Amino acid sequence: MSGKCRIRFTSIAVIALTAMAGGGAAADVPSKQQPVSAIPVTASYEVYFGGFHVLNAEARLENGGENYRISAAAETQGMLGWFNPWKGETETQGRIVADKVVPQRHDNRGTADEGERIVTLRYDEAGNIVEAEVLPEQDWEDRHPLPADAGEGTLDPLSIIAGLAQLLQKGGTCEGRFAVFDGRKRYDLTVADAGTQKLAPNDYSIFNGEAQGCRLDYEMLGGHRIERSKYAATARERVIWVARPAADAPLIPVRLQIETAYGTVMGHLTGYRLGDPAEALLTD
Repeated sequence: MSGKCRIRFTSIAVIALTAMAGGGAAADVPSKQQPVSAIPVTASYEVYFGGFHVLNAEARLENGGENYRISAAAETQGMLGWFNPWKGETETQGRIVADKVVPQRHDNRGTADEGERIVTLRYDEAGNIVEAEVLPEQDWEDRHPLPADAGEGTLDPLSIIAGLAQLLQKGGTCEGRFAVFDGRKRYDLTVADAGTQKLAPNDYSIFNGEAQGCRLDYEMLGGHRIERSKYAATARERVIWVARPAADAPLIPVRLQIETAYGTVMGHLTGYRLGDPAEALLTD
């Protein structure tokens, strides 16, 4: 797997695994429901591709009632990490206004053999982008151009996650279509209900039980490569399975599955903790 394909693939895994990562902010959710817990939740994951360990990730979500903050960090592992090292961090902060997600700031930083790549987005009080910094500047030679209004009416990827998280916590289903702009790419993300399934125990995950499936799909509208990688081109059935790892825990992703013609991406929950980061990570 090349460095460019590896960055794309691991980025997809990180975004997918942080989706619905515990009680976030509401996105058009009825206000009659009870609010979710304000206790922060942190979850750790291991990702495998074709049976090989390729990525470790950790996601944390804090919800203060009127504010939210989501962060995630990931790093390649095993042979992939040896030949194509990559690590990245991303964080979003925002507010809840009239039951809608309104982002305030989004930061993304990744480091690989090609160097450091940084995206910084800042928003006004209404959630409109007022500052966008991309370093290094995008090379458009092999990419589709961005639409002129690329950032208009969009959310950053983690703010979408915050809304989906709250929707599930309040009894909703995985359904919706969202306009997303991450500073480099513009796409529409579609989420659909994939039903429920009993997940059998295995040696990779701490979870064993019933989970709700959320199927992810997207339509690229600009900023993506003209020549798609064989992994992205054949990816199908992107499903996140969401459940409570314990009775006192919020809904979080417990498994990720992405099928491709060259192997299956599987993400497994390996630990979680509630409250202060200093508390021990629960692994069984």
